Amino acid sequence: MATSDVASSVLLNMGNGSGIDIIKLARDLADVEVMPQQDRVTRAKTDTEAAISAYAVLKYNVELLTEQFNGLNDAQELATPVAVSSNTSAISIGSTQGSAVSGSHQIDVTQLAASQRNRSSEYTSSTETLNSGSAFDITVTSNGSTQTISVDAGDDTPAGVVAAINASGTGFTATLIDTDTAGTNYRIVLQGPSGEDNAFTVSSTPDLGFHTAGNQLQSAANALLKVDGMSIERTSNTISDAISGVTLNLNAVASGTSLQVTNDTTTLKEKLKELVATYNVVQVVLNELSDPDSTEEEVGGALSNDMAFVRSVRDAIYAAVTTDSSTPSGDVSALRDLGIELTKTGSLSFNEATYDEVVLNNFSDVVTMLSAGTTNQSAYDGADQGLAFDSMEVINGLMDSIDGIFAVREDTATQQLRTYEDRLLAIELRMEKVYQSYLKQFSVMEDLVNTLNGTRDYVKQQLDSIANIGQDN
Repeated sequence: MATSDVASSVLLNMGNGSGIDIIKLARDLADVEVMPQQDRVTRAKTDTEAAISAYAVLKYNVELLTEQFNGLNDAQELATPVAVSSNTSAISIGSTQGSAVSGSHQIDVTQLAASQRNRSSEYTSSTETLNSGSAFDITVTSNGSTQTISVDAGDDTPAGVVAAINASGTGFTATLIDTDTAGTNYRIVLQGPSGEDNAFTVSSTPDLGFHTAGNQLQSAANALLKVDGMSIERTSNTISDAISGVTLNLNAVASGTSLQVTNDTTTLKEKLKELVATYNVVQVVLNELSDPDSTEEEVGGALSNDMAFVRSVRDAIYAAVTTDSSTPSGDVSALRDLGIELTKTGSLSFNEATYDEVVLNNFSDVVTMLSAGTTNQSAYDGADQGLAFDSMEVINGLMDSIDGIFAVREDTATQQLRTYEDRLLAIELRMEKVYQSYLKQFSVMEDLVNTLNGTRDYVKQQLDSIANIGQDN
């Protein structure tokens, strides 16, 4: 009710007894006085709630972009490679990774890697005392390095020696073997790491007999093989650096084993398409949230007053897709080299023809550029980890739970929301006080009008009585 309408109602009705709804009148006047303040705070609160929702929507989409980069971080996940050996009894496949390149290879194994193995003297039982119950040390020398294995007092038995060697962490292992059926012919077999450089000598007091004539069972040796005519020598029969992305297990000496590697690079192509699509969605979300004329009902334009935040997010995701890799390889150093291009509108496009041409002959370079050629690399080892990790680091600067821009903005908005809620509560309390004040004043007015009306009626009755005097005669 407008103030002039209220005043008119009072003036018109005061002459008619009371006739005024003083409760409604008091409420209307209180509303007129306080409601504008309440409306301003309510609008600010609504805008802040919309901003909080907008932060959440944008954060969700940026996290999806981070997940897309995370899917490019491991070499093994960039393609679907398959390696097949023509003779698995000689060479079997340990694993294949995304860096494996399609092709055929010929492998000849002329010698397997071997560990030196020596046996001890013979003992009548596994619990035979070897040093009268006293402790002693076993010294093992290999590749110019000497290591000491301690046997504790009371453990100076064949079984105790085996346990001490296996618990030493030196890389040497031991087994206790009974060579006869009577259970009285025990020998300790000591084995070192494979590879000819790991040949070893053993000394101890008491002498366990490892170097007695005839007690060396096997000499240390390197694996010798040819891959596509190139001679290779390794200390182990598990070889992961002879053929890119393929781990070979050498099982037997053999010639003419063929290895066929096929790699479906469409896996990476689909991942890059998803990355482009997700980036473009983030751009659309940024545009809608920052456009004051957006027609999106709930959060459209909610961040139009926070363009500094919008620019920070936009700049970070732009940097993520345009940065050069920390591990470039060959002619491949960034996403642009894979056919991912920026358009005039700020979105991304994917040139599949460019991608197909690059991966045809340079797929291993692509894998190195994206993932440093590693799988499950620790984020804390300090080494370069490829573009995917580099880009995640850029985006994660926004997402830090303590001082990232999303956390800061969300915390500030939440505090503002609490402030607005407190102000609305205070306004409601003030409105009630104003209402009670008006109601009290109008109650006094009502009592006064009623008193005046009563006096008017009394005077009228008296005047009527005087006027009627003598008329009955």
